[in-house]
Amino acid sequence: MKALKTVAVALGITLAALIVIPLIVLAGLFVWLKVTEEQEEDLLELDRDGA
Repeated sequence: MKALKTVAVALGITLAALIVIPLIVLAGLFVWLKVTEEQEEDLLELDRDGA
């Protein structure tokens, strides 16, 4: 019975990791996109001012 419980816990942890890790990666990409987008907008504004 203890082995079955251990397998169930391991399976639960594995499934949670399969869901949580991609969500963390997507959140990181979203933040990176927002940061780089703001930097590009700043560069475009500087180009317009210089022209």
